Amino acid sequence: MRRVVRRGYEQGDYAGVFRKDDRLNETQRHFLSSLLYLLPVGATILDMGCGTGIPFDKYLEEHGCKVTGIDFCRKHLRQARVNVPKARFLYGDFSRVELSDKFNAVVSFYAVFHIPRDEHRNLFLKMYQTLRPGGLILLSLGNSAGETEEDFCGARMVWSSLSPATYESILGQIGFEVVMSDYEGKPGDAEYHFWVLARKAQASVSGSLA
Repeated sequence: MRRVVRRGYEQGDYAGVFRKDDRLNETQRHFLSSLLYLLPVGATILDMGCGTGIPFDKYLEEHGCKVTGIDFCRKHLRQARVNVPKARFLYGDFSRVELSDKFNAVVSFYAVFHIPRDEHRNLFLKMYQTLRPGGLILLSLGNSAGETEEDFCGARMVWSSLSPATYESILGQIGFEVVMSDYEGKPGDAEYHFWVLARKAQASVSGSLA
């Protein structure tokens, strides 16, 4: 799955279709402004699957955050370094890269569903362990079990998701408290995603990385 996703983003024109500018839609702005409201001034943020850096990393950096982005599409990383020159961007699989830094927040937009769904719990646990006490996650997630598209922005692409109820249950088991959640779009829309903002609770984490 990872090979298909990486090849799809390197060969396709995702940026030309979805990232022509740095404008946020209503759902995106609502959740990002809510995240910023809860963060300290100058917060450190890790973006897992940062893509081209716009609109999200640029928005966060312009609001005083220190952003580190990770992505395994080299083409998108080159664009991100131009789009958000003050941020730090790293090459790698965000579900496997180990960082010694601790962050005030971890965000991931339209990226978790490119990781096999049976790995999502461990990914959320990795996020939990990457956060400082009381840290936050902001995620956009899928709604269906799996999907393949032969021509997504000019290349083959695959997705893999759990249900929103399952995601909320897993996050609670790990030790996150959901602050807010909502849907972007509605069933049948080209963009239909589950958004969740959650805080790392003070209780001990449930489980460990396999």
